Amino acid sequence: MPKLVDHDDRRSRLAEAAADVIAGQGLDATGLREVARASDLTTGAVTHYFTSKAALIDAAYDAVMERLLDRQAEQLPGGATPAAVMVQLAAVLPGDAAGVRDWRVWLAFSARAIVDPAMQQRHRSYYARITAGIAAEFARGDDDGRAVADLIVAILDGLGTRMLLEPGDWPPARVTATLARAMPLLFPDHEVMP
Repeated sequence: MPKLVDHDDRRSRLAEAAADVIAGQGLDATGLREVARASDLTTGAVTHYFTSKAALIDAAYDAVMERLLDRQAEQLPGGATPAAVMVQLAAVLPGDAAGVRDWRVWLAFSARAIVDPAMQQRHRSYYARITAGIAAEFARGDDDGRAVADLIVAILDGLGTRMLLEPGDWPPARVTATLARAMPLLFPDHEVMP
């Protein structure tokens, strides 16, 4: 009897393998062969699910972005107090191996989006979803929460990038202290304990 294969699971596993390769080697070094090797499959098996490198790296990008959006939604479940925001923000930064990998992929695609109009459009779409999710958390009365969301996204982008590029200079204590200093900017009318 032939072995049953869950095709959705296989596609997902290949996208994750591609994300691993992108995080470790960059977009330009990621190809069907490298992903096949990383997933212990043949190149033919990879091309059965993804007919091109572009389709494979798009799937990897989507998998990472959906995971980052899910993590954001988990950390901002509604009704967050200003005192809890700092802890929630730190949780979406690249503080563990999975976070580092996902942020490395995000930044690889960010660099590509600078010169690739199609990628730029996809990237902008994900940024819009990220910002909208944060803005909804902080909308109050006539304030749609957009200004706070824009500031939070800028802080996260800056800290996440610095944590990846200068990991020795950005230990958890420095990240926490930096977020504590940002809290009065985010919530000027509230006392926030560091």
